[in-house]
Order: sequence, then structure tokens, then C-alpha cells
Amino acid sequence: MPHTSSEGVTGFSMGELLLRPIAGDRLMVVRVDGPAGCHAAAHAHEHEQMSLIVSGRVRFRIGEENVEAGPGDVLHIPSGVEHEAEVLEATVFYDIFHPVREDFLDRVRETG
Repeated sequence: MPHTSSEGVTGFSMGELLLRPIAGDRLMVVRVDGPAGCHAAAHAHEHEQMSLIVSGRVRFRIGEENVEAGPGDVLHIPSGVEHEAEVLEATVFYDIFHPVREDFLDRVRETG
């Protein structure tokens, strides 16, 4: 799959967020669409993560740091660090993970 449109990728819902994962062999990008007011609860995972905001505004808590991010901003979330996000306005962003999040691929398979 050398090329695909992220809008056409099968996704799954996590609360009010729509996640559309696209995986390579060792790297994954996930398009995230979120309406204003939704929240990704505090969590941590083994995967290193970077988030790139395309549109809208999101407030992240990464460890003890609070950051408000908008279009063009990139955030780094190290492996094992607790984080959460609050969507302040309708937002599209991309989460990039290493290694691939097999749990996300499982969710897509379950969704059909």
C-alpha cells in the first residue's frame, strides 16, 4: 500500500473520536477526527507517539505538562508516559506510533 487516502480508511470509534489506522511493517499513522468537547481519557502505552495537528485545537496533558496545540503543531509522547487530550474545537490530527498498535488493528477487524 504505497498510497491511500486517510478519509477512506476503515476506522473505529473511541468514545466520540473516530480513529482510522494505517499500518506499515513497523510504523503506524492514525487519522483522528474529533468533535469539539470530546475527551481522550488519561492512558499510557508502550508505543512512542507523535501527534500532528491538521485543523482545530486540542489541549494535551503529557505527563505533568499541559499544552494547547493547533494546526501545524507536533507533540511528542514518549513510551510509557501518561497523557490525555481534550478537543477544544472540531479537530483533525494524526497520531504516529512506533511500534504498530496491534490493538488498533484488532479494533478495525472487529468493526468489520
